[in-house]
Amino acid sequence: MKLLLDEQISGKVAARLRERGHDVAAATDDPSLRGLSDPDLFEAAQKQGRALLTYNQVDFEPITREFAQASRQHHGLVLIHPTRFPSSDFTRLTAAAEGLLEGPDLGMSFLVWLQDSR
Repeated sequence: MKLLLDEQISGKVAARLRERGHDVAAATDDPSLRGLSDPDLFEAAQKQGRALLTYNQVDFEPITREFAQASRQHHGLVLIHPTRFPSSDFTRLTAAAEGLLEGPDLGMSFLVWLQDSR
């Protein structure tokens, strides 16, 4: 699995995951992705073959429903609960994302909540 981190997630998380051999991009690191609308960012993730990792359940969950209604597959959406994984806790967020990346293949069009890697 490849990931694209939404803008609320520090590029430090992506850098740490890349150091560990994972294919992870961060919207904050790519000028062409910064400031995109949520639908455009989700489309960019699809073009790159990446699941999107985000705190923004309110905006991205409806986008995945629109994909389903249009019979379109996507590369996945991973939601992060902000109190469980604060954006400032890079170590915990990185570990949980790495657990996801090293876990079983989730296939296409999945929507999951990020879990502790323990």
